Amino acid sequence: MKIVITIVILVLLLVGAAVCISGTGPIALEDDNINIVKLSFYAFRDGDWVSFADLHAPGYLQHSPGYEDPITFADYELSARIVHNRIPDLKIRIVDIFAVKNKVAVRSIWEYRSDSYRFKQRYPDGVAQGSEISIFRIEDGKIIEEWCEHDPAPVAEFCSIYKSMEHIK
Repeated sequence: MKIVITIVILVLLLVGAAVCISGTGPIALEDDNINIVKLSFYAFRDGDWVSFADLHAPGYLQHSPGYEDPITFADYELSARIVHNRIPDLKIRIVDIFAVKNKVAVRSIWEYRSDSYRFKQRYPDGVAQGSEISIFRIEDGKIIEEWCEHDPAPVAEFCSIYKSMEHIK
């Protein structure tokens, strides 16, 4: 009987050790927050505005260079829709991402390719690129706030190729 109990305890310990080593178990808060931010990037890429809205809190605010007041979610979503509709081939790639508690930092690269004559005058290889760094704050599984900074020169050059989007508002 003692041998059976010893074997059962040994098996339970081995199974417990295997589970710990395999990494299964609850997802860490930081991993969950990273996934929320990644899903936001994917929703933008795919034009999935329902998921995009679900990932952001109603009181979302974005702090961006060049704007004195924070940008609300309504304005952020409108500008994201405009960019996605006018430049559907815009590619955004996450280069680095990490989280500490409820903050997620992302360094991303955006890239747009075009064969148009006007575009190639400015970008002979037909590729415009820029980078951005953002810090997101997550609360209750939603993005509540974002601080971002981007390379101003490539964005200004790229946007100057296209007509102003102000008339769409």
